[in-house]
Amino acid sequence: DVLKNFYHTKRVGTYLIGRKLGEGSFAKVREGLHTLTGEKQVAVKVIDKRKAKKDSYVTKNLRREGLIQEMIRHPNIAQLLDILETENSYYLVMELCPGGNLMNHIYEKKHLDERETQKYIRQLVLAVEHLHRAGVVHDLKIENLLLDEQDNIKLIFGLSNCAGILGYSDPFSTQCGSPAYAAPELLSRKKYGPKVDVWSGVNMYAMLTGSLPFTVEPFSLRALHQKMVDKEMNPLPPTLSTGNHFL
Repeated sequence: DVLKNFYHTKRVGTYLIGRKLGEGSFAKVREGLHTLTGEKQVAVKVIDKRKAKKDSYVTKNLRREGLIQEMIRHPNIAQLLDILETENSYYLVMELCPGGNLMNHIYEKKHLDERETQKYIRQLVLAVEHLHRAGVVHDLKIENLLLDEQDNIKLIFGLSNCAGILGYSDPFSTQCGSPAYAAPELLSRKKYGPKVDVWSGVNMYAMLTGSLPFTVEPFSLRALHQKMVDKEMNPLPPTLSTGNHFL
């Protein structure tokens, strides 16, 4: 009955590929169902290899995300279950996070209270500590944080970097991360290492306020970087306890 009632558009390997959950420049995330068990609902990241070819960086690192995720096992990091590939697509099968995106959760509530933020940040720190032990620097931003059915953080992968897979242990120099969440050394294209993930305090600010600590209008990468260097952070709401003044 589960298989019959599961809406899907195609079958790849032992998975039915269903409704769209999200979309990026080169990939779509769709709901999936494992046909052998009939009960394993998953999220399938479908990377369009034809679109990816238009970007040399994406083409070069197309399989890196899967290689990194195969190494990682942690309760606060979304588990990679399978990797599939066809002529035109590359599929990453991951555990489904029914709680949805943390960003949507923040939008709905305007901002999160301190106790809830404390829980999420504690889980994020544990996940990041685990990644650093594996030599991975992550793309830490609200968009990459999902929630499971118990309302726990599940970190998903974007443009993460890994010393072991890339074959060297020097500070990384690949640009990664969205500008609003990126540490100053990334914006200035300097070499960087695991310490840049300390900048993930930006995520705490976003949870507590529903906004970002550094913004410029109109947007300019140079101006944003300068604002960070000059420590011109947007003010925290006076209602927050002083213990949360973290930057």
